[in-house]
Amino acid sequence: MFDLIEAKTGVESAVVAIGLVAILATHLVFGWCNDYLCNLIGLAYGTYASSMAILLSNSDVNRNGAYQADDVSQFWYKGEMSREDAIDLLKTKPPGTFLIRDSQGFPGSYDLAVKVDTLPSGIHSEPDAVSCDGLVRHHLIERTSTGHVRLKGYPNEPDFDNLSALVYQHTITALNLPIKLILPTVDIAEDFHPMTDQQQESKKLVIKDLLEKGAACNVVYLNNVDVEALSDEMAVAKALNDTFENAEYLQATVVHFKVSNTGITLIDLKKKLFSKRHFPKEYVTYCGLDYETDRFWTYKYNDLEMLPYAKCFGFVSKKSNDTEYSQSENKCHIFVEIDPSQPSTSIVNFVSKVMIGSMHV
Repeated sequence: MFDLIEAKTGVESAVVAIGLVAILATHLVFGWCNDYLCNLIGLAYGTYASSMAILLSNSDVNRNGAYQADDVSQFWYKGEMSREDAIDLLKTKPPGTFLIRDSQGFPGSYDLAVKVDTLPSGIHSEPDAVSCDGLVRHHLIERTSTGHVRLKGYPNEPDFDNLSALVYQHTITALNLPIKLILPTVDIAEDFHPMTDQQQESKKLVIKDLLEKGAACNVVYLNNVDVEALSDEMAVAKALNDTFENAEYLQATVVHFKVSNTGITLIDLKKKLFSKRHFPKEYVTYCGLDYETDRFWTYKYNDLEMLPYAKCFGFVSKKSNDTEYSQSENKCHIFVEIDPSQPSTSIVNFVSKVMIGSMHV
């Protein structure tokens, strides 16, 4: 009896022992697997965390850079400054110095004015002009439909959340700008002194005398375009796009462009398109340059002597009783400079500031 009990006990002990071994083996196997899986998960998470840390670090750099530009925005943002004052301010500054001001022709957009070290290739100018106006380049910053900002006219330019982000990125790389921007550490207008009242009055007297006598130069008359109700910079932009797209089909001619206190008079020196046209002062609403600063007229006409690279400009005239205006409320007339001593900038500034008076360019 005791033998049977002992045998049974021995069997039970063996079963228990085997069970314990099985449990231990299972624990070891699953424990190893669990540790292995944990290690794999930990490794994967570590890689992910490292990647995210790098991404966040880069993002922080960009974000902090934008903050850095924003912190000195009062030094480079000059919202109400005129184009003329911007040029006067920047022309004596080092290359890379810039400012951003509100666009007068495109509400909600901005003008980025930057001092460069050299003129674009192929552009010829008088020595005095090179040291002044020519080395200050202008770029339009437009606002997109999503509320972002970007440089207009460059499809590969990225969109930015705000002006500070745009400025910071262009201090790192020029992208489509002619030069990298230099972030100011002091107010760039600190030593800028606009003309005194006495100087302004003196200038007005000179201008008045000049207007009475009339100021004139020769330019090439390229085109006239119906611009419907447009009457400002947008009208000139629309007309210029049409003109550049149809360069080979235009009937261009050299005209004597005269500005006086009565308006603008054009005389076709070749009698090719017309004899004489006069646009009364009260009909001329706007005069402006091609805002795409790196776009120049290069198309040549066999019967005209033209510059290899020239800047275009245009003026907008209201509808008159002339049948020429019967299909449009406004027309924009497009010209291109042919005399380096009489650049488009000078003509536009004279018409805009003197004849039109209150127009900003």
